[in-house]
Amino acid sequence: MPSDTQTPSLPATSFAVLGLLSFRPMSGYDLKLFADRSIGHFYWSPAKSQIYAELRRLKLAELVTEELVEQDSRPDKRVYAITATGRAMLANWVSASSFEQDVFKSTLMLRVFLGRSADPVALINLLQQNLDFENDRLVELRGMEQQCLVSDGDAMFSLLTIRAGIYLTQAAIKWSEESMKALEVHAAATGTGSTEGGKTQ
Repeated sequence: MPSDTQTPSLPATSFAVLGLLSFRPMSGYDLKLFADRSIGHFYWSPAKSQIYAELRRLKLAELVTEELVEQDSRPDKRVYAITATGRAMLANWVSASSFEQDVFKSTLMLRVFLGRSADPVALINLLQQNLDFENDRLVELRGMEQQCLVSDGDAMFSLLTIRAGIYLTQAAIKWSEESMKALEVHAAATGTGSTEGGKTQ
């Protein structure tokens, strides 16, 4: 890579789109689907409007090209491809030595933290919903893991992020189960609610 290559002043979401295009040229619609199936479990499930906003930004920076592709049975579509400059910029951003700490923001966790203001049974029900969601996500991630393991291509990097998602989801399941039990004990001790299997009576 040339020593004078500089990373432009772009947000991480721009590099997310640029990185997705490094796999293959895609339309905005295809990018949305690919994002949901790949980085959606750990970073970003964008709205289509966000995708097109990032594509306009990248095109203006000459990091992607745009081509109008005619289709016989469907409306014409615009296909975007990463440029050589885009690939260099992406590599520079991925390999940047500066570490940025991840920011974890959970509305559920905030509501649990402020739980003294509510009936603990209500929180138990919220945690049950979270537990159901995390169990469903674990099944989905396990399926993605298996797809990577049987892939003929270089799926190692995807596999690493999927396994991180699996570990985090397993931890979330354990935390939800333990928290529900603790709240059930608290509710019984304080007489603030009646529970049976995490459901309001």
